[in-house]
Amino acid sequence: MTDDDVSAVTRLVQGGWVAMCLRAMLDLRLPDLMDEPASAEELAARTSTEPVHLVRLLRVLADVGLVARDETDRYHLTDRARLLRSDHPGDLRSLALTQTWPLNIAAWGRLADAVRSGDGTFEQVHGTSMWEALSRNPVHEAVFNAAMARRGALQAATLAGACDLSGVEKVVDVGGGSGALVEALLGAEPRLRGVVADRTDVAAEAERRMAAAGLGGRCEVVPADFFSAVPEGGDAYVLSNILHDWSDEDCRRILRVVHAAMRPGARLWVLERVLDPTPPRPPAAQADLDLLDLNMLVMFGARERTEGEYAALLTRSGFDRPVVHTTPVLDVVEAVLG
Repeated sequence: MTDDDVSAVTRLVQGGWVAMCLRAMLDLRLPDLMDEPASAEELAARTSTEPVHLVRLLRVLADVGLVARDETDRYHLTDRARLLRSDHPGDLRSLALTQTWPLNIAAWGRLADAVRSGDGTFEQVHGTSMWEALSRNPVHEAVFNAAMARRGALQAATLAGACDLSGVEKVVDVGGGSGALVEALLGAEPRLRGVVADRTDVAAEAERRMAAAGLGGRCEVVPADFFSAVPEGGDAYVLSNILHDWSDEDCRRILRVVHAAMRPGARLWVLERVLDPTPPRPPAAQADLDLLDLNMLVMFGARERTEGEYAALLTRSGFDRPVVHTTPVLDVVEAVLG
């Protein structure tokens, strides 16, 4: 054991504190309030805090590379911190607020229990599922939906690059959230029409998004429960980052409902990140997926899966010969209904 080893483990121990400093930075709206360098006193006035205590937070934010202090004791954002502004198109702010939501953090505190049992701990801790907790908290639900929507352009580009869209006129995004994927896909493919199917409160947000994008005439938004029924008549059905939220049994229920809505020749596109892509992911990307896999365990008692496991889910749900298209970031498991 060396001093470097002790320091490395200590930094890991303090990782939760650092995440909470990041959340405090966002709660105080510092990334949006630091367009220009400002003193601690100026920032304290903007954030309704005491300068002496705000400086303590700013010191830590400087230590982790999110702010810097110049020779006149004025603070400014680093390029990294600008990614956390509310007007940044990548919307890492919403992702950070989602992952540090106190209810999520409390569930992660029971990770050892989840590892012992294979059951999610969110519902054990809070007495309700994460989806029910979101529906009871509209403010955070909007943040969560924004965090999910930030992936829309990437998801649409992945589909366009990995799958043959010829012959596809109508795409149904099952569990499509606020409609970011369909918005991006319709924007890139003017001949396509879309359907976004999701829970009633989420569907209302998708309607607003489509109207704002001028796509109301090309996209229908349908309130739906994918455990019961989804819209019929699509040429292609998308399940994007849906199945990793659910157990194998629930995944088969979802897939059978989608199967029942599909007509012969329709395509199913499942967008996920498989655990064992060929070629392998870079180490940093794989480490990110490994953490996400544990998050699925904690939140839902669910998991990420291998190529073979996704293919088996589809086969056991009535689909023939699924094919896995691996890409550098997302993967697509595709099946055509015979």
